[in-house]
Amino acid sequence: MKVIKLRSPAKINVRLDVLSKRHDGYHDLRMINTPVSIYDEIECELTEKGIKVECMNDSNVPDGEENIVYGVAKEILAYSNKNIGVHIRIKKNIPSAAGMGGGSSNAAAVLTGLNDLLKINLSKEKLMKIGLRFGADVPFFVMGSAAVAKGVGEDLVKIKKMPKLPLVVITPNISVSTKWAYEHYEAANDNKTPEPVNKDGSNDIPVQFATKKSVIKYLNNDLEQVTMRKYPVVTELKRILEKTGALAAQMTGSGPTVFGIYPNKEMAEIACKKIQAKVSDCRVFLAENLS
Repeated sequence: MKVIKLRSPAKINVRLDVLSKRHDGYHDLRMINTPVSIYDEIECELTEKGIKVECMNDSNVPDGEENIVYGVAKEILAYSNKNIGVHIRIKKNIPSAAGMGGGSSNAAAVLTGLNDLLKINLSKEKLMKIGLRFGADVPFFVMGSAAVAKGVGEDLVKIKKMPKLPLVVITPNISVSTKWAYEHYEAANDNKTPEPVNKDGSNDIPVQFATKKSVIKYLNNDLEQVTMRKYPVVTELKRILEKTGALAAQMTGSGPTVFGIYPNKEMAEIACKKIQAKVSDCRVFLAENLS
């Protein structure tokens, strides 16, 4: 039977603004998202029947029907009109529950990978609509490029130009509940009017960035203060990134992962080695954004 091997990238939020609470309990957001060069490896092997999903190396990631990938595989197989199954093996490198979208990225990779393998020929737009049913970040990963994301993350506008950002990414060995972060942000900012993005009072985000400096100008994460109050390690890791030469450092998602943007790849490599030698109970990655 046929086999396809896929790479599934992580993401960072260059910007994350929490706007208002929706009637469905979620929040309207305004984000700048970019995929980054930290990858999970996924193997999809066609079988005679059934769907089997297993994570090879991370006990925090569920196997079987509890994994988001299972539902996505079931959906795309139904479109194939073939009496066939699939065995999906996931090798995790992206830390789970760390604000980097690993599960959603896995789902998007399987969705697009099986669409290609089975020659179903669904359009990218159709795959994004399917993916949204399984997670707000899935359409972004199906799109596969940096984007301005609004709504819960499903309203996407592709960023036409963004410079290469040499990154060091650090994930401490703690878990932060996304639900907890939003609840505590809401409690701390009840009735707060969202700040405009630009000094002229407008809230538009550009879709082209010429320099690292222009990207850094838009850095923001509204959830950062909430997470840092409970987990001071996030503050400490930001300081470490800045002390090792980062132009700026920020938390992604609800945390606990933080990233630093460096002037060039060489400085990022040096900083990564220093940080790996210095910090304990953390995973440290050298990475860059993907266009």
